[in-house]
Amino acid sequence: MLIDVRDILRLSGLSKTVELELTAGDCGIGDAEAGVEFPEALYVKAELSNIKGMIRAKGAVRTGYVTYCARCLKPVHMGLEKEFDDGFVQFDALGPVSADDAEVYVYSDKEIDIGRSVRDAVLLDLPIRSLCSDGCLSLCPICGRDLNEGECGCEEPEGDDRFAALKGFFEDSDAD
Repeated sequence: MLIDVRDILRLSGLSKTVELELTAGDCGIGDAEAGVEFPEALYVKAELSNIKGMIRAKGAVRTGYVTYCARCLKPVHMGLEKEFDDGFVQFDALGPVSADDAEVYVYSDKEIDIGRSVRDAVLLDLPIRSLCSDGCLSLCPICGRDLNEGECGCEEPEGDDRFAALKGFFEDSDAD
C-alpha cells in the first residue's frame, strides 16, 4: 500500500497520521504462506514523521484471523494487535549498502510502501502453534475421533510394535 509522503518531505520534523483498511493481499500476506486465513480487514493507524529525510512509521495494526488447533485441527478464531516502528530511507541515500542488507525499508519517488512494514509486524506476531483450548484432548491416534467430543472406545495398544522383535531379548540373556 503506497502512501504519498511528499507533503512531509518538504521539511524535517513534519508528520501526518494515516488510517488504512487493508486486506492481507494488499500487504503481500498469502494464506498458504502464513498458514492462516485473514477473513477480516487489517486496520492500520500510523504516524509518519520526517526525520532528516528518513520517514519513521510508528503505529499499530489490528485484525482477526483463523488458524487451526495443533491437536484437534478445529478452526480457531484469533485476534491480533501489534505495534510497529519502522524507518524508511530513500533508496539512493543508502550508499553502498543494498536494500536487502539495510535494517530499514527503502522508498523512492516520494512514496513509501507501508504494506511491507505491516506484513512483517503481522507475520512476526503469529504464534507458532495454536490450541482451541489449553485442555484440548487431541484426536485418537487409532481411529481419528475428536476426543474432546467423547471417548472413542479404542483400546490402547500394548507396547510398541516397532520393538516387538526385542521383547524377549533381555529375558533370554538373564538365563546365561
